[in-house]
Formats: sequence, C-alpha cells, structure tokens
Amino acid sequence: MAKDYTAVRGELPGLLARGTPEEISALLETLHPADQAEAFAELEASQRQEMLALLGAEALARLIEHLDEDNRAELVAKLPRAVLGRVLDLMTTDEAADVLQQVPASEAARMLATMERASEIAPLLRHAPESAGGLMTRGYVALHKEMTTQEAITYLRLRQPSAEDPYYLYVLDAMNRLEGVVSLRELVVSEPSTRIEDIMAREVVSVLVGTDQEECARLIQRYRFRALPVVDDQRVLQGIVTVDDLIDVVTEEATEDMYRMAGVGVEEWAFSPLRDSVMRRVPWLSFNMAWAFAGAAVISAFEGTIERVAAVAIFMPMIAGQAGNAGIQTATIVVRSMALGEVQVSDVVRLLGKEWAMALIKGTIFGTALGLIAWLWQGNAVLGAIAGGALFLNMLVAATAGVLVPITMRRLGHDPATIAGVFDTMLTDLMGFVIYLGLATLLVSRLS
Repeated sequence: MAKDYTAVRGELPGLLARGTPEEISALLETLHPADQAEAFAELEASQRQEMLALLGAEALARLIEHLDEDNRAELVAKLPRAVLGRVLDLMTTDEAADVLQQVPASEAARMLATMERASEIAPLLRHAPESAGGLMTRGYVALHKEMTTQEAITYLRLRQPSAEDPYYLYVLDAMNRLEGVVSLRELVVSEPSTRIEDIMAREVVSVLVGTDQEECARLIQRYRFRALPVVDDQRVLQGIVTVDDLIDVVTEEATEDMYRMAGVGVEEWAFSPLRDSVMRRVPWLSFNMAWAFAGAAVISAFEGTIERVAAVAIFMPMIAGQAGNAGIQTATIVVRSMALGEVQVSDVVRLLGKEWAMALIKGTIFGTALGLIAWLWQGNAVLGAIAGGALFLNMLVAATAGVLVPITMRRLGHDPATIAGVFDTMLTDLMGFVIYLGLATLLVSRLS
C-alpha cells in the first residue's frame, strides 16, 4: 500500500542531500505517483534532476501524468527526446498527446516516428486541446452485438485489452460505428448464452469530437457517467473522455471564471513572478480607474447640491455599495448557470422577471432600513425617503445589469465571466450616484 505523502513530507529532500541511491529509491517506491509529483514540485532544481535519475521509464511516465502543467512543461523540456519517446509509449494516450502538444511540431513528429503507439496517439493531436477530441483517450473496450456474454468474457480474458475505464464496453458494428454500450456488471451477471445486443443500451449519450470540454463535463455530471464516448459525424467511435480528465476541467473552468470575474489573469497563482502579476492585474485596475473617474464626473455635476446639503454625501457609498454587492450576486449566479448549461440566451425574459422580483424584495427591505436610519440620524424625513428610494431603484439596476451583461457577452461570443462582475459594479456605482443625487437636486429645497 502506498504511504501517505504527509508522513514522509520532510524525508525526501534530506535523503536526496545525504542518502544513498538505494534509500532514495526505496522511499520513492512507497509513494503514490501523485505524491511523487507533489514532492517533485517542492524540490530544488538540482534535487529534481537527482530524483529523475532514480526513476525508471514506467515510474517517470506516471510522474509526468500527475504533474501540473507548469512543472510538466519544465520536465518535458529537459528530458532527452529519445527518453521522452520511450516514456510516452508507457503513458495513457490522452496524456501522451498533451505532452506532444507542448513540444515543437518538428520534434513531436520525430518522436512519433520512433514510438510503438504512434498510431493511437497521432489522431488525438488533430483536435483542439479544450475539445472532446483533445481530451479523449483511445483506451476503450469494443465488442460486437452478435457475441454472447460468455464469448465477450473469454475475449476479455484472452486479449486483456488496455482500457482507460473498463466499466463501459462499447458495441460497434463492422464500420466501428457506435451501436450501444454494456456495463461490465451487466456482462458479468447475465447468462452465458445471452447475446450482447439483448443487454446493451441502444440510446447512448455521446459527443462529437469538436464538443467543448465544458459541455462534456456538464453531461458527465448530469448523467453520473464514468466515461463519455466521442464520435465523429458518422458515429464512428473515436475514443472516450473519462471522469478523471473532466474533474480537472471542472476545476480549471471554475478557477478561470473566478479569476476573470475578479480581473486577475487565469494563469496566475500565489507565487507567480512579480512581472507576470503586474502585467495581468494592472490593465484591469486601469479600466476600473477610468470608470471611477466617470463616477467622479457624475458627482462633480451635482457639486452644488452637495454644497447646499452636505449630509447627502453620507449615504452615497451605502447606495452604491449595497446595490453593487447585489449585482455581483446576480452576475455570479447567471455566469455559473450559463457555464453549467442551465441558462441559455433565450431565457433572458424569464431570468429578468425572477431577478426583478428578487430586487423588489431586497430593495424594499434595505431601502426601508436605510430610509429610516437616514431620517432618524439626520432628522430629515425627505432625506430618508430620497436615500431609501435611491437604493430601491438601484437594486433594480443591479438586477438588470447582473442578467443582461453576462448574457450580452455570451451573445457577442465572449466569455461572460471576463467582465460581468466588474462591469456590473461600475454600472451600479454610476447609476446609484445619478439616481440619488438627481433626486436630491430635485428636492434640494426640502432638504436645506
């Protein structure tokens, strides 16, 4: 049984510095490849080279499969191409294809020419990395519908096919078109003479090779599949996308959406180089500052009102901030629902109705609270009514922007997470100032 990495977390660097190769190898053999990858990421460059020298081709293949993208790219760049070719032959086809896409095309072609599994891996390189074709593996088990369950089991025992996920057995015709699927459990519990076509599911949920990875993840999640078959336009089975690949996709997409809504680069992490962090964050902050000047311009247009009734300025941050937070709530829910396929562009009217109703409830609660506080605090009922009414109306603005901004971005072909949260906050700030100061200006004689 593999040892828990946390139990040996501090042992590997010390052994690499002072231990014998035999001691280091013995420790590495106790670690799961995922734990080896975590240990590798924490080592100094010289220690990484020493660790790699002690790993055989099979162990090196498993290590590469578990490394994150940055460490994998660094390792692949340093490995001799002859060694890398042998290692790729031992990796799953989809992982091997991912590695080949990280090296120059000329080098990838030369390595493929020397690899035993080139015919399985090369077709995967034709597809976009974030599509079903780019994620799929060729490791699946294929049966024919005329087989009996006994013949199928005998076939599996004799051939011992390499399968990424052996739970699903795919039924193909003579042209390799997908006709059905049989679970391994169904195969085992059926009578030996039962024909495969009698127990296979004929309505198979599948995706085309060009299907976006987010749609694949949505289908896996919706139907609780372990794998998803990938077909071409003629329903010829090209490969399968497995749930472990899509777990990574879901994590990456959620992180990407979160970073984009915050105006942070999707490739950034806590210890990214300072220059990279500056290049990714400053443009968004510059954009935000430009809108802040627009807000300042709105306020300056009502400077006379503020000079006559200074108390008006007290409640401006509350009206803008509370509505901005409400808008962020709406935008976040809409963006996430669109990513999961729960909301389409055609749902805009229904979605607006729901969010407007929510805005009326929130506006009534918080507008009334602000109005009463302003009245009691400043002793002016008109000021309380203006502040409460402005917050009420700005809640409607926030709901409208929270729905329309993401949907408009999607309609224009852009990622709605890119600017939805930032733009929604800016709109509620500007409109909050316009509504509040505009009402105050109209009723300034009642305030002074």
